[in-house]
Amino acid sequence: MFDKILAQLKTKYKDLGLSETILKGIANKLARSVEKEEDIETAVAGVEDDLKIFQSLADQNRTLASKVAELEKGKAPDPNPTPEPTPNPEPPKPTGGEDVPEWAKTLTEKLDKQAEYITGLQTEKVNKTNAEKLVSELKKLEVSEHFYKLHIQGKTFANDEEINAFATSIKEAEDSYLQDTSNTKLQKSPEPLFGQTSSNTEVSPAVKARVDAKNQQQ
Repeated sequence: MFDKILAQLKTKYKDLGLSETILKGIANKLARSVEKEEDIETAVAGVEDDLKIFQSLADQNRTLASKVAELEKGKAPDPNPTPEPTPNPEPPKPTGGEDVPEWAKTLTEKLDKQAEYITGLQTEKVNKTNAEKLVSELKKLEVSEHFYKLHIQGKTFANDEEINAFATSIKEAEDSYLQDTSNTKLQKSPEPLFGQTSSNTEVSPAVKARVDAKNQQQ
């Protein structure tokens, strides 16, 4: 009975492009419930919705697997700075109010995990690209690496406008810091009295008094 069911499955669903392993699994399942040869055609027709679901999921699986391979090998084109979420289309639901087969649920979970993994890879690559853009912009603005390196750790950006705006804010913060530091140094420097000029060679009053006293003794 198994061989006859498998033969009809291959004939009826040849255009779905399903693997023989899948068809054998379905044939094995039907063989446990079909007792008469005249019931084979009805049973084979009854799994059409299930097989179409599997075809849709298998196509998605191949697409996602291809994207994973491209990203891991670094062959995927550079993504737009704004990461686009990987679409997770819902598989078509079988008609007639039937529940989705367990194998379809399992495959759907697997596809969701693959989609999540791809999204993670894309986000990581975008963040790395944006970090390089930010450093380039900071260097262009002549911001000191010692100043900016602690400010950029863990930063993420949605687009180039955010990168440029953040770089500008770092530049302004550095300028303000340098100005404040300069003002503080000036405030700590001793100022000469009115009418006097400061001189590094000027003798202090105490030293002058000791010299005069010594001269008088002589």
